Amino acid sequence: MVGDILKYFDLSSTCCSLCRIITLGVILGVMDFSGEEQCLTNMWQHVVGYVVILSVCVVIEALAAWVSMRGSILNTEPRSSMQYLLYIRLGILFVELAWLIVGVVWVSQHYNSCRGTTPMRAIIGVIVCNWAVLVCVLLSVCCTFDTAGRSWVKMKRYQESIKRRENKKAVNKRCSGSRRRNWRHRKAMRQYEQSWDRRCNMLFCCISKDRNRNSFSEIAKLFTEFFRDLDVVPSDIVAGLVLMRQHQKMRRKLIVSQGSNDVYQFLSGVHITPDTKFLSLKCDDTLKEYQKVVHYMRYALAAYGWPMYMMMETGTGLCKIMPNLSCCCCCCQCGEKTSSSVDIIDDNCCECNFAALRTLSGLKKADLIYVTYHVDIGQTPFFVAVDHEMKTVIISIRGTLSLQDVLTDLNADCEQLPVDPQREDWLGHKGMVQAAVYIRKKLKEEMLLARAFSSDPDRGTQQYELVLVGHSLGAGTAAILAILLRQEYPNLTCYAYSPPGGLLSAPCVEDTKSFITSVVLGKDVVSRIGLHQLEAMRNDLINVIKKATDPKWKIITSSILCCGGGDDEGLMNSLNGHAEMEMYDLMKQEKDGRYFLHPSDSQIALTSHTPLFPPGRIIHIVRSHPKTSG
Repeated sequence: MVGDILKYFDLSSTCCSLCRIITLGVILGVMDFSGEEQCLTNMWQHVVGYVVILSVCVVIEALAAWVSMRGSILNTEPRSSMQYLLYIRLGILFVELAWLIVGVVWVSQHYNSCRGTTPMRAIIGVIVCNWAVLVCVLLSVCCTFDTAGRSWVKMKRYQESIKRRENKKAVNKRCSGSRRRNWRHRKAMRQYEQSWDRRCNMLFCCISKDRNRNSFSEIAKLFTEFFRDLDVVPSDIVAGLVLMRQHQKMRRKLIVSQGSNDVYQFLSGVHITPDTKFLSLKCDDTLKEYQKVVHYMRYALAAYGWPMYMMMETGTGLCKIMPNLSCCCCCCQCGEKTSSSVDIIDDNCCECNFAALRTLSGLKKADLIYVTYHVDIGQTPFFVAVDHEMKTVIISIRGTLSLQDVLTDLNADCEQLPVDPQREDWLGHKGMVQAAVYIRKKLKEEMLLARAFSSDPDRGTQQYELVLVGHSLGAGTAAILAILLRQEYPNLTCYAYSPPGGLLSAPCVEDTKSFITSVVLGKDVVSRIGLHQLEAMRNDLINVIKKATDPKWKIITSSILCCGGGDDEGLMNSLNGHAEMEMYDLMKQEKDGRYFLHPSDSQIALTSHTPLFPPGRIIHIVRSHPKTSG
């Protein structure tokens, strides 16, 4: 277990050791340590000792790198000696720590006698840098160390012994062994959850733990279920992704080349067949709908505030937004003051987000009803405005922009939608369901929609229609909020830009096609990701790693050197099979319900969550039309 942790630091530690050896060599060669003072002698000994320690480290790490390149990903027998090298490296790490402490003691003893000398300053710099490196290593170990690993290994060994004994004993004994096995499994799972919960607390240390403890626990549970029984390290995943990408390209070529298949091209990851329909902007109705999509996208972007505006206007953004800042208007007495009818919640002192919102959306202050930038887990910023040009009331919800938003995204398990009457098969992304419920509560408590529809009776705002928009996290929340408000506002529509792929269950998606439009651009990964999709990818990843015969370093470096190109024949050798058989195996596994069984152990059932999909009908925007078939 310690060896697995140290393995992550080998490459970076080797580079760091070489840099430190060069630096110390320069210090020994350039600086003058001659003299009768004891401090100079001690400092020279300290530098020489460090050079020796680091040289041994480089040798051990070079041997570890050489051994680690032997064998394939899952064929670990040629790398069996790696653990001993890593334990030796761990021992040297303790020696290095002890030498650091000795250096601190020497510096403290001779600081006054050698205070002004250049070698003293150099040694202090070396000690500070080495302590920084050591602290980084310790922090990384704290984040990655898995206390549940030992319990999981013991549980596996216990299960194997129980299985052997059960084959010889009666049924009653088998039941007793099963109970003990389940107890050990629950214990290991609890320790895994505690490890992930600790990591979440460390990564999101600036977020309040008291209010969000349940969210942290749910996210830790999801990570535990997803990563359990996966004996892989990050470099294994990188190699697997490289092979998966090349394998997918080969499968596409195979599909296109088949005479019996009507697929003649892949565009943005989608099959192109003679039945594929493209929307023509020459058609008036299509052009009008597309113009609506572009128009409402401005509101989805405006919800992000000043970060989005500065990203879009990198050169002149500050100059353009400056006249709309409240602090500038107050100092210069220019422009109109913020209308008292606009509620602006939790913006900064200069109202930078509000100024960017007005600039991006083109709205006047009088057209804005409510703007909030309050954010927490399950509580997403949004604004309510009136669009007189389109005669609509807009609810725009912000996408992911903070750590709290990330945690809302990660809370990706499914939850029943709180609609009336209840529909058991209407499920949604849990974090976004909570965000939609929060916004619906705000709308009712503050009577925001009533204020919007009655904001300008002379212009007929009572007859305006309701439109919900959002991007990414905001798109998913807007889609779910549209479902919750549908009964009260039957004519509402929703434009979800790049919504999450794991948002709504299939029955719910079918019922939302009449009022929700999802807009997906090209190969956007967000609209293709959900828990179920990630679990399917995990299974494909393990399968392709299992079939790989080339060493891991060769797979990764060939991808880097060839820029992802590579020749198909070499890939086939690496995958140790044929693409036709691969496709047949995957389809057969899915049909037989074995798609989520562990490829290396058929008795391990990997987690499989309810499939969730993007909402409503989907407009897929691509950069170019495909070539004609034939």
